Amino acid sequence: MSSVPDADAPLAPGRLLAGRYRLDRLIARGGMAEVWEGHDSVLARPVAIKILHSHLAADADFQERFRREAIAAAKLSHPNVVSTYDAGTEGDRSFIVMELIRGETLRQTLGRGPLPIAQAVDVAAQVASALDHAHQANLVHRDVKPGNILICEDPAGDERVKVADFGIAKAAAGAGQDLTLTGAIVGTAKYLAPEQVEGREPDPRSDLYALGVVLYEMLCGAPPFAADTELATALLHVRGEAESPRRRRAGIPRPLEDLTMRALAKDPGQRFQTASEMEDALRAVDVGADDAEPLVRRDPTPAGGVAPVLPRRKAGVPLALLGAVVLVAMGVAFWLFHGTGSTPRAAGTGSSSGQQALAIAATHSFDPPPKGDGSEKEDQAALATDGNPATAWSTSRYNSRAWGGLKDGLGIYVELSASHSLDRLVVTSASRGWTGEVFVASRAANTLAGWGQPVAHQANVSSEKATFELGGAKGKAVLLWITDPGPDQRFQVSELNVSG
Repeated sequence: MSSVPDADAPLAPGRLLAGRYRLDRLIARGGMAEVWEGHDSVLARPVAIKILHSHLAADADFQERFRREAIAAAKLSHPNVVSTYDAGTEGDRSFIVMELIRGETLRQTLGRGPLPIAQAVDVAAQVASALDHAHQANLVHRDVKPGNILICEDPAGDERVKVADFGIAKAAAGAGQDLTLTGAIVGTAKYLAPEQVEGREPDPRSDLYALGVVLYEMLCGAPPFAADTELATALLHVRGEAESPRRRRAGIPRPLEDLTMRALAKDPGQRFQTASEMEDALRAVDVGADDAEPLVRRDPTPAGGVAPVLPRRKAGVPLALLGAVVLVAMGVAFWLFHGTGSTPRAAGTGSSSGQQALAIAATHSFDPPPKGDGSEKEDQAALATDGNPATAWSTSRYNSRAWGGLKDGLGIYVELSASHSLDRLVVTSASRGWTGEVFVASRAANTLAGWGQPVAHQANVSSEKATFELGGAKGKAVLLWITDPGPDQRFQVSELNVSG
């Protein structure tokens, strides 16, 4: 009796495909395929085996398209592309044999929140490099999304990004599968270029649009467009306008925002025209010092492992916000315990004056027109409220005091989570001899006149900490406006703290 399993039998560990590839364990399952960790018995090496669902391989025409696309993908040889080793069919199943990546998908990584800015840029640049290689081979991916982007370690221990599934979307689309609107590939509609939604043939610039969506999600924690259905989401790519990334997350450098929005242009002619051009633009962005440890841990994962690994990120704004929440909670608990007849100790002030440290939702530099360009070290602004006195926002150094006569002032402002009656702004700075004013408004303004009149002023500040009394001014935005940076000809802020 033959020991060869029935080609139509359910997939299970130990199953041998094409008499060569043993299935060891299921790694993932999606609307289009299952991915198994397996073993190549001929070359004695671990492999990943992607087995498409039978409804995608129901006819011979699809099997032939699938074979041709797998051959095209197998010709790609690039450090940022998952290698394709083999492809075949068995019964009603078509499969691809690929390089086994030990790490996790970008989708798993994003499940823990947005990436540090420097790492988001690096991931996007590596993906762009992979796309450039494929586009030069006349292969358009068509389905760039976090689930097809893998993060692992290279032999040197550095983070390596790998792009998978080149050509599969084209083969499936040729089989009459409307993958984006029927939900056959979950989430793909979130990354569709407008021309794909409209039924036009995608080209390399369509991949760059999708990469722009992925970059936006890495920076902001969510893609620019999302609706209740796949169809509604897809239509937003044609008709909707993406919100500015800098309005969703503080600290994104303005050039990076401009780059992201260029990639998301509705008209392909207004996007980057090549992946190489986009990669160069990404690598030219100044993101400052690295703000996180690697996305994947240094110790090896189990064979074929794609289990999520929590990154060990340095303390930043989230920790400061968490501390403020804890302090508020302690104040509430004290009030509940002692009753309304007592006066609780103010959170964050160490006094009984009723002042309370307020949570800061965002921090931005302020360099208003007509003399300013709208930004002064915007990428460093969050360092002034990260809870770490060792880090600081600093202006550029000008050729004389009073900003070299080039502008009337420079500033930095914070946005609170809600409007409050404000008591004090405490500025911690290594600068000496500086002069500044404080403005309070219901919302941040683009011009100095839009902030109204200053509520506090100090000149020739000589101490490390300067306290501005705000007198109960009510608002949600607080601006520190520096008219004279002092003899150092630049100004820096280690910490800004607002109480109310």
